[in-house]
Amino acid sequence: MGKVDARLFKKVQTAPQQVATAIKEAILDGSLLPGSRLPSEEEMAENFGVSRPTVREALRTLKQARVIIATRGRKGGHCVSDLSMEHFALGMGQYMTLAIGAERMSYRDIVEVRFELELLSARTAAQRRTAEDLEALADLERLRPAGDAGSWTRQSALRYDLAFHRKLAECSHNPMIVAFVSSTIIAFQDCGVDIEDFDPADVLAHIDDVRQAVVDGDPILARGAMQRHLELAGDLCGIEPPAQR
Repeated sequence: MGKVDARLFKKVQTAPQQVATAIKEAILDGSLLPGSRLPSEEEMAENFGVSRPTVREALRTLKQARVIIATRGRKGGHCVSDLSMEHFALGMGQYMTLAIGAERMSYRDIVEVRFELELLSARTAAQRRTAEDLEALADLERLRPAGDAGSWTRQSALRYDLAFHRKLAECSHNPMIVAFVSSTIIAFQDCGVDIEDFDPADVLAHIDDVRQAVVDGDPILARGAMQRHLELAGDLCGIEPPAQR
């Protein structure tokens, strides 16, 4: 028996899928840059040799994937998204929220990944933080709950904790770390995790040690302090961190 061409086993794309794929390839090869306006539906239908409903279906798919955005007004139409990590984080965070609601994912699953991610975030932040990052961390202190630990509210402590983790990720200067940390924070907030049993002081335990290690540029100490912080956070959520297994 002769050799069979593997291309015969590839799934045949529908006309809308072919149009969407062509647009995505144009974005990837730089022919369409972020912010670029796409031709009109009529022009694309003529260029691709398909009907306008086919083009509309392709555009609908691309909009759902946040590859393009629709604009209104006299100069309205479709433009290539800026493909920012903020869009990625929002989409991933919303996906996590929906997956938890549909019982395809648990909050425990998210926390398990977040433990490892936050350790990487702390270590990388200590290695790469800039003078501007240190100023931003100092500015973040305005969100720290006022007074001593006994006067903090759970909401204020949690707000500061989440803001610190996001800022720490930004200090890593790795857009994927920023996006994934942000998405887990979005899911945490959307899922409405019960914080009634949290001690505000425990929520913020060891954060000062993490910050100081980042300021000192010590990745080993930053990772260790973050691990202690996360282990306590895991206890609060009733989730055993991977490092203890």
